[in-house]
Amino acid sequence: MPTLSLSPEAVERVLVATALLLSVALAVLGVWLVRNARTVGRVEVRVRRRFGIRLALLGAYVVCAVTLLVVADTLPKLELALVAGLGFALLALSPGFQDSKFGATGVQRGWHARRFAELEEWRLAGDHLRWKLFGVWVASDLPAERHAAAREKLVALAADRESRFNQ
Repeated sequence: MPTLSLSPEAVERVLVATALLLSVALAVLGVWLVRNARTVGRVEVRVRRRFGIRLALLGAYVVCAVTLLVVADTLPKLELALVAGLGFALLALSPGFQDSKFGATGVQRGWHARRFAELEEWRLAGDHLRWKLFGVWVASDLPAERHAAAREKLVALAADRESRFNQ
């Protein structure tokens, strides 16, 4: 079987194209994060699940990227470092799927945020505000001692969408 080798120029073009795609992804992520921040408002309760695992994975990413930069002497270092840095930023800034926020004007679970007035249905249970997202119940962490204040907001904005299972 013949071996396939790319010219240094082709490798550089691939890395530049990858950097451009990662830049676009980072810009889209930035817009998404700003949109969610506006939806949630001032964050009152934030929980990042599996934060230790996230740090370990980001650390492993850095170790792999640095190793590749040191070992791969035939690859263009600047372009490789740019791709590694953009990839790291994208991973570090992305919300975890189990992360939750409860804010002054809305809630967020993972990538998705909703204003209180936009909730399909909601209920306060245990240490959570449970709410429907695309027809599926999800939960944003909310300690029980904050339920009374949260109920006031929710009743004012979406009283007709309180779950009948809340009582």
